[in-house]
Amino acid sequence: MASKKTPPEWEYAIEVLRQSAASVLPGVGKEMYPKLKFSYDCLTSERVKSCFLYCSLYPEDHPIQIDELIHCWIGEGFMDEHTDLSTARNQGRFFIGSLIEACLLEKVRFSDRVRMHDVVRDMALWIVGEFEKDKFLVKSGVQLKELPEAEKWEEIRRMSLMDNQIENLTEILECPNLQTLFLSSNDLKVIMDDFFNSMPMLRVLDLSDNTNFEELPVGIAKLVSLEHLNLSFTKIRKLPVELRALEKLKYLNLEWTRDLEMIPQQLISSFSKLQVLKMMRCGYGCSLLLEDLEHLKYLNVLTLTFRSASELEKASRFNKFFSCAIEHVSLLDFRDSRSLNILALANLQNLCSIKCTNCMDLKEVKIESNIVEGARYFHSLRYVGLTYCKQMMDVSWVIFAPHLEKLLIRGCNSLEEIISEEKVDEVTDSKANTNLFSRLEQLDLCRLPKMKTIYCHALPFPRLKKISIVKCPMLKKLPLNSNSAKGQRLIIKGEKGWWKDVEWEDESTRTAFLPSFRPQ
Repeated sequence: MASKKTPPEWEYAIEVLRQSAASVLPGVGKEMYPKLKFSYDCLTSERVKSCFLYCSLYPEDHPIQIDELIHCWIGEGFMDEHTDLSTARNQGRFFIGSLIEACLLEKVRFSDRVRMHDVVRDMALWIVGEFEKDKFLVKSGVQLKELPEAEKWEEIRRMSLMDNQIENLTEILECPNLQTLFLSSNDLKVIMDDFFNSMPMLRVLDLSDNTNFEELPVGIAKLVSLEHLNLSFTKIRKLPVELRALEKLKYLNLEWTRDLEMIPQQLISSFSKLQVLKMMRCGYGCSLLLEDLEHLKYLNVLTLTFRSASELEKASRFNKFFSCAIEHVSLLDFRDSRSLNILALANLQNLCSIKCTNCMDLKEVKIESNIVEGARYFHSLRYVGLTYCKQMMDVSWVIFAPHLEKLLIRGCNSLEEIISEEKVDEVTDSKANTNLFSRLEQLDLCRLPKMKTIYCHALPFPRLKKISIVKCPMLKKLPLNSNSAKGQRLIIKGEKGWWKDVEWEDESTRTAFLPSFRPQ
C-alpha cells in the first residue's frame, strides 16, 4: 500500500480486505495472511508474483544477493523472452524495486542485498501451498542431516534444502518436474552419480558454499535442461569432461573455487550459449582460458582474477568484445611489478568492481600523462577495495572513476593519502573527475598506520551515507565542512579516542557532524 496515494485507491483496498476477512481460510495465518495477500494480489504481473514467491526458497532473514537472485530468475525463465541478458537483468532490478515498494522485500542497508520478513515469507509459502499449481519443498535452515521425506516428489517444481547439515546424497529422487534445486551451505561431501538421473527439467542448481565438496558426479551430465550452475565456494578440484552435455548452460559460477586445478581443454568453449562466467578467486588461472573465452559469442558477464601484471597485460590485448564482458576484476598476490599502468583496466567498459589484495610489491598505480581527453574511463566502476597492499602510497587514480560508490582500504601500511593533490595537479581538469566522490556512499578505512589525508580540501559528498575509520591514528582531519553530505543521515564509525582528536575546519562543521558519530 506504500505506493497508493489517492482516496479511491485506499477505499478499494479497504473493501478488498473486508471481503478477504469475510472469507477467511482455515489453518495457520487465517487472520493475517489474507490481508497481507492483498499486497501480493496488487503486484503488476504474474512474472513479478513468481519472482516474489521464489524468494521464499531462502531461509528466514537470509540476506539475498540481488544479482544472484536475478540470475536465478533468468534461469527459471521469469524474465521476458527474446531479450538480451542486459535487458533481463534490468528487468530483474525493476521487479526488485516493485517488491520493495510493495513492502514485500526489504533492502539490506549498506549492501546490494534484500531480505524477506519472516511473516511475509510465511505468507508466501502459504500462497504456494493454497493457491499455486507449482509446488515447493522448502526445508532451508532447519538443521537437516539427510534428505527430507515427501509424499509426491513428482509434483515438486522448486526445492530448497540450503543452510542445513546434509553430507551425502545417495538416494535417487524421482523429480521429473523439478526446475530449481538449492543445496547451498550444507556439509556436502558426496553426491552419487545417479542422483540427478530423474531431474530432466532442472534449470537452476546451486551447490555453493559446500566447503568440503571436492568432486562433481559425472551424472550431472543428465541435467540436459540445466541453464544455471553455481559451484562457488566449493573445493572441487576439476570439472568433469561430461559437463559438455550441458548444452543449454548459460550461467556458470566458479568463484572462490581455490582448489580447482583442471578444466578439460575446450570445455568452457563448448558451452556455446554461455552468457555469464564467474571465475574471480578461482584456482585455475584465467590466462589458460583466454582463447576459449574468445569463442563464447554470447558472453556478457565475466569476472576474473589476475595474479601478475604480465597476466593482466596479456588479457588486455584480447579483442574489444571480450573486454566489454569483464565486470569484476581481482588483482591478487602481484609479485612481479612495483607499478601498474591503470589504462590496462580503465578501458574495460563494463567494469563494476576492482579488488586488489596482497599485492605486496605494488607501490604505484600510474596515471599516464597521455590519457586521451574526453575518454570515458572507469565509467561503470562502482566499487574499489584495496587490502594488504603494503607498499602502496596513494589511490589517486580513482579520480577517473566518476560513479564510484564504495571505497574500502585496509591493511595498507605505507598509504599516506587517498588522493594526492600533486598527482591531481598533473592531470588537467578536462581529463579527471572534477566533481570528486560525487557518487560515493561508503568510505571504509581500517589499519592504515601512516594515513594522514583523505583529500586536502573539503568535498560536498552529496550521497555519502557512511564513513568507517578504525586504527588510522595519524588521520586527524576529514575532508568535510558544514556543507558536506547535505540532506544525508551520515554515519561516522570509529574509536572514541580517535573521534575526540579529530580536527574540524570550524565550529559549525564540528556541530554539524557530532550527531553522526557511532562508536566502533
